[in-house]
Amino acid sequence: MIFVVTQWTPYNKVDEWFKIFQEVKGKFPSYIKKWQTFALPDEDRGIKGYNLIIVEKGNADEALIEITKAIAPFWKIEGFGMKIETVMSMRDSVKVLGKSL
Repeated sequence: MIFVVTQWTPYNKVDEWFKIFQEVKGKFPSYIKKWQTFALPDEDRGIKGYNLIIVEKGNADEALIEITKAIAPFWKIEGFGMKIETVMSMRDSVKVLGKSL
């Protein structure tokens, strides 16, 4: 399972975000196989972050709880916003069409 967490942090709150990030980074169970974060400026919304999180098969429910627990401390930042989505790999998405890669 692949989760994408998109988040927005106001420009004037980046130092507060970074402090929380330092506290929560790397504290994940072994079934969260990879967590990679990318960021860019997003015009008036501040810094937009993309978190790509790859989870071991069969652990999606537990991982969603852990991901949300890791993001929860950021909610106290005024203006912080986020959403969590699931996505499929290209290999899995073509299976919907009855095809394979």
